[in-house]
Amino acid sequence: MQALHLQLKGKTVGLVVAEILKLPILADARVLAGEKGLDREVSQVTVGEVPDIGDWLTGNELVLSTFFAVETTPEAQVEFTRKIIKAGAAGLLVKPGRFIEEVSPEIIELGRGHDFPIVEVPPEVRWTHITAEISELIVGEHVALLRRSQEIHQRLLELVIDGGSWQAIADATSGLIGRPVVLEDSFFELLSRSVPGEGEIGAPGQGGDTREKMDIKSRQEEYRQLIEAFEEQRRTSGDDSGGRYSKTDEGYRGASAKTGERYRRVSLQKKVKFPARVTVPIIVSRDVLGYVSSFELDSELNELDLVALESAATVAAVEMGRELTRLEAETRLRGDFVDDLLGDEFDGGPTMLQRASFLGGDLSRGCLCLIADIDSFGEYVREKALTEPEVQQIKNRFFSGVKQEIRSHHQNALLTPKSDNVIAFLPPLKDGDKKLMAIARSTATRIRQSCRELLPELTISVGLGRFHADPLETRRAYREAQSALQVSQRLGETGAIATFDDMGVYKLLLGALEEDPEEVRNFYEETIARIEVYDKQHKTDLVGTLEAYLANNRSVAATAEALFTHRHTIRYRLGRINDLTGLDVHRSEDQEKLGFGLKVMRLLRR
Repeated sequence: MQALHLQLKGKTVGLVVAEILKLPILADARVLAGEKGLDREVSQVTVGEVPDIGDWLTGNELVLSTFFAVETTPEAQVEFTRKIIKAGAAGLLVKPGRFIEEVSPEIIELGRGHDFPIVEVPPEVRWTHITAEISELIVGEHVALLRRSQEIHQRLLELVIDGGSWQAIADATSGLIGRPVVLEDSFFELLSRSVPGEGEIGAPGQGGDTREKMDIKSRQEEYRQLIEAFEEQRRTSGDDSGGRYSKTDEGYRGASAKTGERYRRVSLQKKVKFPARVTVPIIVSRDVLGYVSSFELDSELNELDLVALESAATVAAVEMGRELTRLEAETRLRGDFVDDLLGDEFDGGPTMLQRASFLGGDLSRGCLCLIADIDSFGEYVREKALTEPEVQQIKNRFFSGVKQEIRSHHQNALLTPKSDNVIAFLPPLKDGDKKLMAIARSTATRIRQSCRELLPELTISVGLGRFHADPLETRRAYREAQSALQVSQRLGETGAIATFDDMGVYKLLLGALEEDPEEVRNFYEETIARIEVYDKQHKTDLVGTLEAYLANNRSVAATAEALFTHRHTIRYRLGRINDLTGLDVHRSEDQEKLGFGLKVMRLLRR
């Protein structure tokens, strides 16, 4: 590891113009302009003896020219040079004597203005000899780069094989490139981050110059502040796109795997090149599951730095793929258990308890069931036109958030995702079931708060059943939590915590609705449906008046005050209700029918 660290840290990868000028064949060459650009990287060498050479360059070429194909006017020669510079060439080697007597001052000034190296080569030196020696140098550098790239990848892969954590991957990558590294999941939640050399400088027995240590510490502090400032900016602005593959971008949906895009670089301040963030996606089966990023404080990442980030993304993809496989297996086993449980395959005996124990749950002392659900998730998916991988990512994130909150107080709970629900069977605490419901309510509250941060565009509702000490009642515990959740959602509530004990008469109506929906609907048609039809036709609110009348203990005066309406108007409306339904709102028996009708109406609205 240390060997790789020494090879990479602070090194500009690849050949640069200055290194090529050290070749013996160029010993007599003179740099006429662009001394500050001698660190430009050279990827290949080409002879440019055609006037439109600038149209054929791809960048980082070292161009050799005698100006053979260029008009003899200084303007044409300057334009030829300007095109080469604009194409991103690394430098221009010019051989005067045959077609031009000397490099014109205008060309030299152009090179100086762009820090573009312009080098005069003696007339007797042949282009073929120069290109051969430079090409040999480039090939050798490419071989060395490939070897070092393989070493980087192998080192990071060994971390995963040895069971390395996200932090280990971040630390190793940061050490390789000498820059901070951040690993995030697809929701931009932090998995790990590392600043190079953190915890190493000043360690006992470690040598090194005191000034050098102080410089390293200062740079580490700059990096830490940069990361913290960026994260704070993202939190306060609500912008998740800086330097990332945002959900609105095709790269988020795996297009990067198709287009071959290696990374994205985004400046963190407007109109300033540095500091910047460079991000490489973690891709599994063409789906972006996370990101590996580093920061450029005052210089760009070199080629080996990018190779290290890409290798980190590759090994992270291996780990994420392995985690997904494990999660899918566990989910399938837990889902099968719940299906068997709800299908009445168990009698509460040893088989059920053993399978629950195998899956990490203890149902031997009974349980309380908690069901967390994403409100209107199907509508959200259609509205956002989410792909199936995106849907699964949200569900996985939801399950992880719910699991974290439940495990904090219920270590032996049995959890499983099911569709857009998370089902949890909570065993009693050490002191029995006395505080179980209170703690379950508190857990439900924390689940909503946690998921609000993880999934800010969605709301979460939670249903709670009653505690049952007998394992035989596990299925009943689930049905109670499910009923509480269904009633809450049918009543149009979102982000609610509903308990079976608080359902009142609704649990009877819901049971009747499931057993004989036609009979329940007939009851609604005979009571409230007629009033709703009248309201719709005449733009009145007799239903609202009836609800207020029953809520105010059948007091006309209190109803009039609540609705800011005269008592005579209330009496008239109540009379219309009597006429429409054939029920007398002043008779207790008919009041009960109308009250039940209102409750059925609310259940049927969903």
